[in-house]
Amino acid sequence: MKKIIIISVVALSILIAFTSAIKIDQSGEIIDSCTSSETKKKCKELLEPYSYDASKRSSITFKNKKQKKELEIPLYIGEKYRIIFSKEGLPQDIEINVYDHKFESKHRNLLFTSKDFPSEQIEYAWEPKKSKKMYIDYDIPPTNDTIKKGCIVMVLGYLAKEG
Repeated sequence: MKKIIIISVVALSILIAFTSAIKIDQSGEIIDSCTSSETKKKCKELLEPYSYDASKRSSITFKNKKQKKELEIPLYIGEKYRIIFSKEGLPQDIEINVYDHKFESKHRNLLFTSKDFPSEQIEYAWEPKKSKKMYIDYDIPPTNDTIKKGCIVMVLGYLAKEG
């Protein structure tokens, strides 16, 4: 019986130490600012009069180097869309850019950028002029302080045709 108690105490101590190691590094605790469910709900409200089609939550961990995440979004030709981006769940700013071709393409054109808006703005509504495949790039700057985590939420809506 004593062996079982000792083993349980040791296992619990290891579990606590492991959990603490995940949350804390030399500069402090990991900050996770993601609020995706509340953010998604707010974004859906901003779609009006568009109907909800899809959403994508992208997790971001800020590191000591620049990063890029790219999403491919297919849009049906002939449909009208509204895309809502929300940076509410991010501990620091990132740049959102939408292109007509992949990152590797030599002939890609910038269709939307968050640089055109005030830096404190956290929600963006954009209606593409053409419906085709688009590529959303999240340009993530480096961080030198506490490890930071968060998420960006993208919600897509389409304009329902009357008929």
